[in-house]
Amino acid sequence: MPEIKKSKVRFTWNIAYQCNYRCSYCFFEGKWEEYGKRTVCLSPEKWIEHWQRIYDQYGPPYIVITGGEPFCYPNFIELIKKLSMISEHINISSNSSGNLKKFVKEIDPKNVSLSLSFQPEFDRLGDFIERLLFVRRHKFDGCINFVAYPPFLKDIRYYADKIRAIGEELKIIPFWGSYEGVDYPSGYSRAEKEGIGINEDWFKKVRKKGRACQAGHKAALIFPDCKVARCGQIGEKALVGNFLDPDFKLSGRPLPCDAEACPCDEDEVWPG
Repeated sequence: MPEIKKSKVRFTWNIAYQCNYRCSYCFFEGKWEEYGKRTVCLSPEKWIEHWQRIYDQYGPPYIVITGGEPFCYPNFIELIKKLSMISEHINISSNSSGNLKKFVKEIDPKNVSLSLSFQPEFDRLGDFIERLLFVRRHKFDGCINFVAYPPFLKDIRYYADKIRAIGEELKIIPFWGSYEGVDYPSGYSRAEKEGIGINEDWFKKVRKKGRACQAGHKAALIFPDCKVARCGQIGEKALVGNFLDPDFKLSGRPLPCDAEACPCDEDEVWPG
């Protein structure tokens, strides 16, 4: 295989509409049964055939894998083992409830990172910290994510302090959606915005409509049914193609953003 060079493209892969949690603040709440039927399940070998086409066109991709919960996908660890051989790096976003013991035995932390999310509705902080320390002992890097869902706001400082006590930092993600008739993130109080780390400059930054964006050109989102969209904010309104299509390719140029607000970073010149 050719020597792996720096990635020129990034794919976010929503690998499955499957999850062992049912968080009330999830994008897919109430839709799991309907959406789950769309998930395409292929063997690791078949997936590598398709990802090899990406490698041949663009070089080793940077891949962010999310879900649902990625560890629910069939033969997930074997897939990651094979995929990491032709990617620059893989970052997996997980609730950390999967088979981490098998994962750390079979996956090289030089090629793969784990961004773990703490979900208070289905997890206990002590158990989460134990799993976090376990993957750290095995040299896996990654963020520690926490959604600032309004009912959780009163406990954020406690959670952040407990995570900081083990030498880590909690990455607080603003909640996008409606809760008790209030639209967020604009609905946070001034004090809550300060605690979360968002201000007027942040709101200006996420208002991107009309800006030239790399989404669809150097980055794209793969849905569980293998449709490829420019990004998650626009979704199926701006499809690039189908990942399983032998002739699939990204757009030849940046295109204007069509989202009223977008917290993603595809509008930045990334990757190189």
